[in-house]
Amino acid sequence: MIDQVVDELEHEILQGRARWVADLNETFRDYSLEGHKFEMFARGQTRTKGFMLSRFFAWTVLPNYKVSMYVRVVRDSTNLQRGNLLDLLKILQQEMEKQNVKWVWLILFFEGDPPDRISSLVQEYNKKEIGIGCLNTYSGAIIVSKNVLGSSLVKHLGLHRLVSNYERKSRKSSVS
Repeated sequence: MIDQVVDELEHEILQGRARWVADLNETFRDYSLEGHKFEMFARGQTRTKGFMLSRFFAWTVLPNYKVSMYVRVVRDSTNLQRGNLLDLLKILQQEMEKQNVKWVWLILFFEGDPPDRISSLVQEYNKKEIGIGCLNTYSGAIIVSKNVLGSSLVKHLGLHRLVSNYERKSRKSSVS
């Protein structure tokens, strides 16, 4: 099920679900960075494309920041320690500087609840450049960092509805 939820997220991104925050217009699967594997990587910019009026507004008012999203599946949560997550965040910060990326989202998909040590780190994380989300792919429960980018994972991307959307689509296809 966890792989199907990643597929659903990619579909939602390509359909423009995140467009209120950023226009993520490219996705890559099985992306590697500094020896870390991500099931999905997406990139884009904050200046969205749209119809004439919204495009004019975007070009005259909004800055054009590069943004990225990294998605990692954690099948065995005992392998992800607090220190590993901190190292991963440092690598993402370094990549941001190399690629001149302004904002990054890191989404961790768990088969069950994330460990308490990871949940507490995510909830305590307050650096404004990286938003973190942990999603339980069975229950749909989500934990996000307490910064603007973390809250945007729920508010604009609708990450908390991802599991229910997948389940609804799979029930609909099994009925047909």
